[in-house]
Amino acid sequence: MFTLKNISVQVGEHSLLQNINLVAKSTEITGLIGKSGSGKSTLFRLALGLLDPTDGYTWSGSLFWKEEKLPNRKNPKLQPVFQDPLGSFSHIGTMRELLLEPVRIKKGIFLSDETKQKEWVRIESLCHRFELSVELLNKTKQELSGGQLQRFSILRALLMDPEYLLLDEPVTALDVLVQKKIAEELKQINQTENLGMFIVSHDLGFLSYMCDQIFVLDAGEIVEFGKPKEILSNPKSELLNTLKEARNHSFGGAVSSSESSS
Repeated sequence: MFTLKNISVQVGEHSLLQNINLVAKSTEITGLIGKSGSGKSTLFRLALGLLDPTDGYTWSGSLFWKEEKLPNRKNPKLQPVFQDPLGSFSHIGTMRELLLEPVRIKKGIFLSDETKQKEWVRIESLCHRFELSVELLNKTKQELSGGQLQRFSILRALLMDPEYLLLDEPVTALDVLVQKKIAEELKQINQTENLGMFIVSHDLGFLSYMCDQIFVLDAGEIVEFGKPKEILSNPKSELLNTLKEARNHSFGGAVSSSESSS
């Protein structure tokens, strides 16, 4: 279980999150939806240990992974995939070199040729899985599309052998066809490897396609949660009603992606 208990966050005198309680099953895909400014990114950064007290953040409550309390710092068991894939990689070096970062974290900066070769075999295998040509490994990030970079971001997270993925708006900046492809790849990873995911998004169609459970965040508070079909058939919050009405302009069009792909 990925569990948040009584989480409240302030920056200065401004309250960002109030008394957040959330339980996500470790092998399921859980979504958190809210409009801009609702506190989604704050919660995501908190889970990753990225809220810096020197920037004025104070928070209370506890985070747990499988009943183990998480420290107030980065945890390799939980791996992130960020919204901006271009900003996720250094502008120096080819993807082949940049994707050695996970093994460098595990084994140190200086790698033997044997270790590099073994890791490149693993990387190339994942490239085939994500339908990424191995020739792309010889390119810099500036030479790749947003969709290719986002797939490489997911691939890099998997190279860390995580127990859980945290994804912040993973398809927002991509065109609809690439969104759908990445969504299908994430669902396949979840189903074949039982790798759970926590996805933060403002896109109701995307989350209704992806998730086993959705939490609705409004003005820093969880206002409702449940299985997608259940909460969409009977939305209780004003925000979810508004998002449902706007759904035709979202990921799945007039019908949800899950309906259109079944």
